Amino acid sequence: MSRSSTTPKSRRSATRRKPRTGRRGVVRRVLLWLTGLGLLAILLVVGVFAWAYARTDVPQPNDFAEAQSSILYYADGETELARFTGGYDRESVPLSEVPEHVRDAMLAAEDRSFYENEGVSITGTARGAWRTLTGDGLQGGSTITQQYVKNYYLTADQTLQRKFTEIIIAIKIDNELAKDQVLENYLNTIYFGRGAYGIQTASQAYFGKDVSELDVEEGAFLTGVTNAPSLFDPDYAEGNEQRAQDRVAYVLDGMVEEGWLDAAEREGMGMPEVQEPQPSTAAQGVEGYIAQEAREELKEVLGVEDAEIDGGGLRVTTTIVQQHQRAAGEAVELYRPTGEGTDDITVALTSVRPGDGAITAMYGGDDYQQTQLNSATEARVQAGSLFKPITLLAAVEEGVDTLQTYEGPTPMTFGEDATEVNNFRDLSFGVIDLRVALAESVNTIYVQLNEEIGPERTRQAAVDLGLPDDTPGLDTDLTNVLGTASPTLIQMTNAYATLAAEGERATPYLIRQVETVTGETTYEAEPETDQAVDRDAAVDVTDAMTYVVGQGSGMAAGDLGRPAAGKSGTSERNVSAWFDGFVPQLAAGVVMYKGDGTVPMQDVAGLDQITGGTFPAQVWGEFMRVAMEGEEVLEFSPRVGTGGPTDDTPTTQEPAPEPTTTEATTTEEPTETTTTEEPTETTTSEPPTTTQPSSPEPTTGEPTTPAPTPTTPEPTTPDPSQPEPPGDDTAPAPTG
Repeated sequence: MSRSSTTPKSRRSATRRKPRTGRRGVVRRVLLWLTGLGLLAILLVVGVFAWAYARTDVPQPNDFAEAQSSILYYADGETELARFTGGYDRESVPLSEVPEHVRDAMLAAEDRSFYENEGVSITGTARGAWRTLTGDGLQGGSTITQQYVKNYYLTADQTLQRKFTEIIIAIKIDNELAKDQVLENYLNTIYFGRGAYGIQTASQAYFGKDVSELDVEEGAFLTGVTNAPSLFDPDYAEGNEQRAQDRVAYVLDGMVEEGWLDAAEREGMGMPEVQEPQPSTAAQGVEGYIAQEAREELKEVLGVEDAEIDGGGLRVTTTIVQQHQRAAGEAVELYRPTGEGTDDITVALTSVRPGDGAITAMYGGDDYQQTQLNSATEARVQAGSLFKPITLLAAVEEGVDTLQTYEGPTPMTFGEDATEVNNFRDLSFGVIDLRVALAESVNTIYVQLNEEIGPERTRQAAVDLGLPDDTPGLDTDLTNVLGTASPTLIQMTNAYATLAAEGERATPYLIRQVETVTGETTYEAEPETDQAVDRDAAVDVTDAMTYVVGQGSGMAAGDLGRPAAGKSGTSERNVSAWFDGFVPQLAAGVVMYKGDGTVPMQDVAGLDQITGGTFPAQVWGEFMRVAMEGEEVLEFSPRVGTGGPTDDTPTTQEPAPEPTTTEATTTEEPTETTTTEEPTETTTSEPPTTTQPSSPEPTTGEPTTPAPTPTTPEPTTPDPSQPEPPGDDTAPAPTG
């Protein structure tokens, strides 16, 4: 009955269910196949990843990642003088020196889940890969670990292969290194702009302080600027100031959201004050000359290559004393010639420790960026009367006493070729001893002395004191006592340092110690010294040189408040002017020249001629006063004498008459008859060695007529607002 009750309609419906069941099965089978393929793909990807993970080793850091700036320090080993960056300025620091709020700011800016993630961000990486595939270039989305891997181990190539390798290494690094170690490495490698790599260098570049001193706002700025320094450095481009403010706010707000900064403390915080960009290389300003000399010494003495100097992270302690270097700058600034005709006058200064050779100050020029010639170590100009003490040394070693007397008329002729020598301004002197003749720089007396002992002895004494044997113009002509040779300033200063050290000669040096970035000492200087000249002779010459400062051409140096010895020097036509001298603990020299070293310094700065006893003596005196401030006052050893006249022995010397002016044709500058001597060879460096023939040294115009036992009057401190006492060559002294 029930069977017959089935209607055709219901039978049709039942018939139609069978095909539907068949389609469902097909879909099910397709889904199963797709699921299987998906699982297979996942397994394949996992397998490939596992295979790649197993075969990928963490590579050695790239050369750039480990490069650190080499830093030059003053002699205290702590105060930075300059640094070599090679174009990439970096100084690494341990994480413990980075304040916690700066670390939090970095996480807020770049990777807030840093301590929770596995070293990679799947969503960020996928997003970056998609943008790369769609032609937008390799995009970010990286964690701090990935960025660290990219900077430390890889190149900046924008390829998917590099991105894949980055992910593999990031995961391995995350498993092998502590999070703090990764963060430390990242902070020391990331680029902050302004040529600064690493948080420590960036802190100096933007705020002029150590990273440990950064406050919260400064930390927020620094960690935010790494995203795009060209967009967030306020001094880089217009509009960056506002972008930087927004970026700082983003970082600070992120710190609040993560609970790393109290919301109440956040109120009122904003953009910190950022300093203007500072030079980031060693070749800048006055310090640039020191840095370049240090580079050359590292290469020549230690055999260090340029690459290691620029990126090896060396810690180099120099011999430069900060107080002395500051004194050099202040002295040059105070007493350099100014006014008409002085724009191209160069002033250089250097100082050396007697008996040691350490260079404690070097003023090679105003700015290494403007002129690469170091006037303290490379410029060669004639030394003038700086050679008179050298001839006196040679004479004393031959048994001549510094109280030996001579007459100093002008002019006088010498030798078979009748070379005529004049005193400056053609002043004639009566009978005076060698000490007073040195103080007054009497040319005719010292040429007589040179003729008596033989000019070969003067040349040898110069070499004994430390001048190189091949110094241009260092010959055996009779007039070599007048300074026809052209040494460098550092060479001449070191020669006088030998006298200050009572005959003990040292080799000048600038590098005291070198350490690696890990603190290992690889070099310590060992001063090279030897007793080069007779001790008693050096003592007697020093005694004579005190008369120069006390009553002669060095009076413009003023009162140092301690015993001092020195000598002025001026070359023919005033193309160079020197003052070189010393106290027992320090020798210093000043040289001045115009243009390329061949231009006369006449009718400039209000003077008819610049001589060694004018501006150079004033620069020297000011330097010595400031440099020696706080140092113990030491005395020179007393004069020894050679058995001839002594200070306590009456002599038959008559009182010397006042100097008189002869009828010579020239009264304004030193002159000499032309000899067959070849002119001094010109060097290729600027300024070149002067090519003038030998020249007599100017002398002081108001010489003191000595009593049989001359005494040194008490000098006075120069007053920049008042005229100075007559300087070398009787030229009116400058007023500063």
